[in-house]
Amino acid sequence: MKDRIIQSLNNLLYWVRENKYYGYDPYDGLNSNLFKNIRNPYLAFLLIQFNKYCPINFRPLFRIKKGIDIKGTALFTIGYTYLHDFLPYDVFLDEAKNCLEIIIKKSLISKYGHHCWASHYYPYVAVDKSILDPMIPDIIATTRAIISLIRVYSILREERIKNIALNAAKFITSINFVLRKGSMLFFKYTPLEDRKIILNASAQALEAIATILSIMKDDELRSIGENSAISLIKLQNDDGSWDYSIYENGRRYRQLDFHQGYMIDGLLAFLPFASSDIRDDIKYAIESGVKFYRKMFLPNGQSFYRYPKLYPTDIHNQAQGIITFSKLFCELNEEEHLRFAQRILLWTIENMQDPMGFFYYQNYRFFKNKIPYMRWGQAWMMLAMAIFLSSARRSK
Repeated sequence: MKDRIIQSLNNLLYWVRENKYYGYDPYDGLNSNLFKNIRNPYLAFLLIQFNKYCPINFRPLFRIKKGIDIKGTALFTIGYTYLHDFLPYDVFLDEAKNCLEIIIKKSLISKYGHHCWASHYYPYVAVDKSILDPMIPDIIATTRAIISLIRVYSILREERIKNIALNAAKFITSINFVLRKGSMLFFKYTPLEDRKIILNASAQALEAIATILSIMKDDELRSIGENSAISLIKLQNDDGSWDYSIYENGRRYRQLDFHQGYMIDGLLAFLPFASSDIRDDIKYAIESGVKFYRKMFLPNGQSFYRYPKLYPTDIHNQAQGIITFSKLFCELNEEEHLRFAQRILLWTIENMQDPMGFFYYQNYRFFKNKIPYMRWGQAWMMLAMAIFLSSARRSK
């Protein structure tokens, strides 16, 4: 079983390195000179959605360019550090360092005065007209970069790497990203986003804070983390789930997918650093969240798309399930979590991996979207397999 997983990982890594980390992304529909002058946000949104859902890859025809995604590169970096935990080979550390240098070079420090990053190399417009841009930092890319920096620092102990991470942490915990609502504290998706609270953004910031606290004591950072954790717990639904976002008019958007795993991961990472006053509350929130999250997978390891809708099976949902249940095993030492992570992984290898090594985007009931997205599929699955193997090494 382990040999099968390692062979699957080897095939994936070979394909990724052959492509030099360049690839397409589900949301890159505007990354073409043909569309650079589009000003209508609804037309821009439609172009993005067409390319996202079409099982035929029209990107070469539309002259949509491949790129290196910073969030994806951070995921690869973190994955290599977990592989180094599993087998301390120099090749894993070398690849982690190479990816980390790409991240550092793409920092927006010259514009914002602190290290920070934009997730993607292309512009993006959402249905609510919110935007992402290669020159606008966001919490997701910046927190993933922080985690990758700290994990590489933990191996190399280079002060330069640590200092970059701490500099970025100051930026995300400043007024640029911190949003206070009464006694509650959240992290904005971008410095420009004040109209809504995206809950998983705070969870991912919480995970980054915990990663920093794992190498140094910082009471101010821990206090921010505690306030964020308490706020997320207060917004947990009675069934254990979390809404995706809450708008300033009070409207809630409910989307039940891999983001539930993000919520659990954030609270789980912060648990060892929480004060005794709130530790039981965090444990209960995790327990309730896991009960709901477990329902989002069939017994064979296949995930629901957006619960309770089963199809299409999305590779990101599969990868996040492997990650979350592997981490739950490491923190809670419950073998069932690791067994279920393995079940998800083996189903994914069997049903969603191409003989060339890459993973498909989505499985529908009667056909598959086989477009090999670098970040959405390959980076997440590489990280998932790396975390699973590192976790399995600890199993009795």
